[in-house]
Amino acid sequence: MLQIYFTIILLLQIGPVLSQGNAKHTETRLQRLEILLDRQQSINKELQTEISECKSMKDKKRQNLPTAVAFSTQLTTHLTGLGHHAAVIFDKVILDTTSSYNNADGVFVVPINGIYVFTWTVSVGSGDDWQHTELVVNATPYAYTKVDSGTGSDYGSGTQIVVLKVNKSDHVWIRTGNIGNGVVDGNTFDTYSGWILFPME
Repeated sequence: MLQIYFTIILLLQIGPVLSQGNAKHTETRLQRLEILLDRQQSINKELQTEISECKSMKDKKRQNLPTAVAFSTQLTTHLTGLGHHAAVIFDKVILDTTSSYNNADGVFVVPINGIYVFTWTVSVGSGDDWQHTELVVNATPYAYTKVDSGTGSDYGSGTQIVVLKVNKSDHVWIRTGNIGNGVVDGNTFDTYSGWILFPME
């Protein structure tokens, strides 16, 4: 009985000490958590600022893109003696919103990445003329026409249209194929045009 009495007294004396220690430990942990929370909130604010700045820069970049890209050209002369894979140079510029077409070499230099529509018409005159042509992006042909005037006084004309994804600085032009007698009638009947459907990053 006496032993139980001393045990109770000892517990009563130690209890407050343990409670004080637990309280201090809990308070210390709370202080650390508050510091970590403050740091996390600060990091979140910095990240939100960076995200806002990135969105703003992206919006400005989009606003600066020349999205109204279109050109239209004509061939005003009669071409003869064209070899295989020779450029068909459409010499008259009707429209060129971004000054991307060069009527000296017939090349359209893509101003921005995007999905584009390209179309061209080639004709041949009377006298049993025939000619294949193709639209080329850099060194790769993507679409073709085949034109044949038949015999006698007939004329032949062919039109092609193609939708392509092209990138900034790509070169797009029309050239002869590997079949034909090297004659393109021109005389404003032949055209080469293109325009952007929508830009892409």
